[in-house]
Amino acid sequence: MNIDDSIVMQYLAGEPSERCRDAWVFRTFGGKSIFAEPNPRHKDWVAALHQKLKRQLLDFTPRNRETVTALFPGFDAVTQDYTAMLVVGFPDPYDAMFLSHEGRDAVVFDLIQFSETALAPDYSCHRVLTHELLHLCIQREYPSEAAKTYAENLDYIAFNEGFAHALSYPENLSAFALDAQLAKKYLAAKTTLAAACRESSPEKQRVFLQTADTGDYWEKFASISGKLYLLKHKNELQGIYRAGWRGFCEKILRDEVHPA
Repeated sequence: MNIDDSIVMQYLAGEPSERCRDAWVFRTFGGKSIFAEPNPRHKDWVAALHQKLKRQLLDFTPRNRETVTALFPGFDAVTQDYTAMLVVGFPDPYDAMFLSHEGRDAVVFDLIQFSETALAPDYSCHRVLTHELLHLCIQREYPSEAAKTYAENLDYIAFNEGFAHALSYPENLSAFALDAQLAKKYLAAKTTLAAACRESSPEKQRVFLQTADTGDYWEKFASISGKLYLLKHKNELQGIYRAGWRGFCEKILRDEVHPA
């Protein structure tokens, strides 16, 4: 694993932010820099978080390792082949993301967006890192560029985000049970997913695609419906993954919901 903390080190050293503003990580969303000036008042806790996350990155173990490596035999090789970037300067809500530049893959953590709460003794970045590395594994086997139409993009988002969320949480996937509260969340996400699948207005389709995996956690209807579908069918993950992302939303919508 490679760790690139040059941007956060410049911030901690009080160097001019102009040196960071044009870094490639801030220009991957449409070419224009989205750099947001980081508040220097955060330096003390950012310095502590920087050291904590570096230690955790170097001691990384994925969540649900047995299931992850069964689905992705090359996961350990992927782990050694990427760069973890520790930065500051992203606007809300960009806290962790998988980005590519000139053929190289990186998982980017914005320490200020992580917030000071990440200094809590029981906080580990391993869940977030597992999630982002799973996106990388899925992208390599099922490139997102293959999803061309609106319906295909919904399928791909639900599949990609569903697997990344399901395998990175809970810590013991085999013990998962769909209780009444989660069943309610699942039905709500499925209802929005069904509406999204029926939508024909290009303008409303753009909104659905944007909110499919962004915003408040339980409002990410494609991510949540995909995650809970997969956790509900946790003993069938190999077959579901090998079948691929096409038609994935239809599988979710046909799924009956009965709390355990």
